[in-house]
Amino acid sequence: MVISAVLEIFVYPVFVLNIALIIPSYFLLFANLLNQPLEKAVRQRYINEAKKKIQSLPDLTVIGITGSYGKTGTKYILEKLLSEKYNVLMTPASYNTTMGVVKTVRENLTSLHDIFICEMGARSIGEIKEICDIVKPKYGIITSIGPCHLETFGSIENVIKTKFELCDALPDDGIIFLNADNTYIAQKNDISKNAVYYGIENKDADIKANILSLSESGTSFEAAGKDFKTTLSTKLLGEHNIVNVLGCIAVAKELGVTDEQLILGSKRIEAAPHRLSLIKGADFCIIDDSFNSNPAGSSAALKVLSGFEGCKIIITPGMIELGEKQDEYNFELGRKAADVCDYIFLVGERQTRSIKKGVLSEGFDEEKLIIFEKVEDAINTAKFLADEKRRVILIENDLPDNF
Repeated sequence: MVISAVLEIFVYPVFVLNIALIIPSYFLLFANLLNQPLEKAVRQRYINEAKKKIQSLPDLTVIGITGSYGKTGTKYILEKLLSEKYNVLMTPASYNTTMGVVKTVRENLTSLHDIFICEMGARSIGEIKEICDIVKPKYGIITSIGPCHLETFGSIENVIKTKFELCDALPDDGIIFLNADNTYIAQKNDISKNAVYYGIENKDADIKANILSLSESGTSFEAAGKDFKTTLSTKLLGEHNIVNVLGCIAVAKELGVTDEQLILGSKRIEAAPHRLSLIKGADFCIIDDSFNSNPAGSSAALKVLSGFEGCKIIITPGMIELGEKQDEYNFELGRKAADVCDYIFLVGERQTRSIKKGVLSEGFDEEKLIIFEKVEDAINTAKFLADEKRRVILIENDLPDNF
């Protein structure tokens, strides 16, 4: 009797409570299963509407841009250059998924537009092809290929295959514009479409550049192709950005933009938000490269930082989504930062262990290596360092709160 009473008092209520907690979970799962076909039908309806709109504009020229990195910045550059001659629409901000592209087409594309610049992102095989099937690009730019999103792609071979889905989707009279300085792109020898190569380091590129000056104010360079040579200047920072400009020049020349229009357009180019954009204060400046980070991009950012005068500080939580090589790449980031920076501020102790190891392997002063929990605290500390020099702060990547 006593045992029975105890069961009634303690066990049965707990059992009932557990059932009460489990039932809503199963209800939500069941509701989710019922909702999936509806969501899929709505998604397909929107895709079909976008396809019909593209088909209804036979005079529209569509340019696709993809790459492991550099695609958003390239999109901003191309829009400025082509706008000197055409009415241009581009996918806004980082709208580069299938439904982001569909939303742009359905809500913003009109018969008044001559050109649609479509940024195409992907985390798995087939996603670039899906976007191409909707917008039907005639021209394409592949800005880069590298070890990004390896956790979802699984291998660099899958990354290459996916990026070249843009090339495969072009019509027979289409042209693919390729970054010849990128090793993975330059080594690909089974390209089936007309290809134009651009770059600074690759001497075989069709469009080349000779850098005349690099400074905090921007870059001056001489661009040359088969039928043109012109001197341009831009507010963009870093040599790697000039490679992106070259790709856009190649497209612009194909579409009849004149040298005079290129000169004006290049002066109007602004850095894409959080991609080496410059913020100036009274006695400090911030190089904001916080949108995303990858091995090539972080190296380029540090090279830009090295060209500034003043006390150099990097603030970073490191790089993510690099698969099994993530620790290796973050270690290298630490080594390179140690060679350039006077102070290194890491955000998040667990995430930055590999960077710290790389920094200390170079004999960096450990007193100038500080770990913060919040990026805001790191920025405020960097701004007000007791240093007579001007402070130059590179913010490299910005991770979500769960890191």
